[in-house]
Amino acid sequence: MARTIPSAAIVGLLAALLLAAGPATADEPMDPFLGTYVGTAEVYDSDGRVVERRHMDIVITEGQRGAYEIDWINVTLVDDRRDLPGVRRRVDHLTLTPGDQEGLYLEESRRSLFERRRSADPMEGDALRWARLDGGRLGVFSLVILDDGAYSLQSYERILTEHGMDIEFQRIQDGEVTRRITGRTIRVE
Repeated sequence: MARTIPSAAIVGLLAALLLAAGPATADEPMDPFLGTYVGTAEVYDSDGRVVERRHMDIVITEGQRGAYEIDWINVTLVDDRRDLPGVRRRVDHLTLTPGDQEGLYLEESRRSLFERRRSADPMEGDALRWARLDGGRLGVFSLVILDDGAYSLQSYERILTEHGMDIEFQRIQDGEVTRRITGRTIRVE
């Protein structure tokens, strides 16, 4: 189902309301996720075999104007070590702003107040990203339409635990799970 993008006037009004609301309080639904997490993950191929292991760092913070920032680093190990040639490090960032429905967040595509907001265009290869908050589970999703018309959907679930977060990732291409990642993290100071 297509999602209607709010007009500039509605976006301006929402921004003004968010600024007037002030900083988030302990009652904000995203607050339990705020923090820094470290851990490990295993990457599985479509046959369920472990094909790589990773170290992970995840930082979730309050951003500006009611947004939330998620930064994460994945270090793909070689022979379960990170001090060998072939180790890869990937850094990602996502800014989420509250959507029209409770528990729904949309990717913020602009980097500053002065940059023009641009909507993702999936037909031009842009990823459409959103997040859903459901109790102790934060799901981040990314949909891409490929050049041949097929689709790729990524689902990245962060699930709160007593000491941190569990991670469940899936990449689905045209209905088939092509990659799965599971991991565990602990909250650190």
